[in-house]
Amino acid sequence: MKMFKGTKVSSTGLRLAAVAGIAAMLGACAGLELEGVQGLDPQGSEFNQQLYAGYIELSSNELAENDYRDSDYFALKAAVAARGDDVRPTALEERRIPADKVEELAKARNRLMAMLVGSGKGKAPIVAARAQLSFDCWMQEQEEGHQPSNIAECRNAFYGSVVAAEVAMRPPPPEPEPEPEPEPSYVTYYVVFFEFDSSDLSGAAMQTLDEAAATATEMRPYKILIRGHTDRAGPDAYNLKLSEQRALSVASYLIENGAGRFVIHAEGLGESEPIAKTSDNVADGRNRRAEISLIDAE
Repeated sequence: MKMFKGTKVSSTGLRLAAVAGIAAMLGACAGLELEGVQGLDPQGSEFNQQLYAGYIELSSNELAENDYRDSDYFALKAAVAARGDDVRPTALEERRIPADKVEELAKARNRLMAMLVGSGKGKAPIVAARAQLSFDCWMQEQEEGHQPSNIAECRNAFYGSVVAAEVAMRPPPPEPEPEPEPEPSYVTYYVVFFEFDSSDLSGAAMQTLDEAAATATEMRPYKILIRGHTDRAGPDAYNLKLSEQRALSVASYLIENGAGRFVIHAEGLGESEPIAKTSDNVADGRNRRAEISLIDAE
């Protein structure tokens, strides 16, 4: 007998009559049970409905091979499944199994029962039913023992189905931890430039300082450091004073535009740190500047 092809349920709406115990009824096996249970309207869970369809197919296959005893055996199991009652897989003592095959079949049945009493019937009723049907098929073929290809087919179908049911029973994987929000990236260094001998802010300088104030409001720095510079034209003392005025001019603008809540340190460095390395008394616009640094840690 080959393994059944599927487990799709068909029904005629007939009511199921009371069915006595399978073991007791097999005493008068004559291959007559299948006709009485075909076309029943299976009750209960989807698992039971799948069992009913599968046992009908197994019974039909055995009847076609003139194996009346096994045809009746599977037909009576189909009747119990159709009623919605519990149908257990074939027990080892129900079949004459070769001694060298008992251990594997016993382990297979234990694995099957663990799946069935777990959540397999509910989470994966189709493959759970197929696992039980394949096991019963394997037991029946192993007892006959003369069709190795049929034994292998039922055995392989069992292992494939029970693994699929076990996979379906696994709890879903935990939700992945959300990726941490990346730290915001801020521009923390700004430079504004001045006209010769002036600490007045140009339109371009004020636009740059508006950006610095907005960044400070969002970033909330530990400190704002402002350093004023001059070019090398003029006396050192005069340039030092001018550089301080430039730093203070920047600080005042930042305070007026929202940065007053932060610690602001303004200092003048005169002509001591030029960007453009010029000779003394050379006026160079690149050196007439104030540098603003937003510092977020001490």
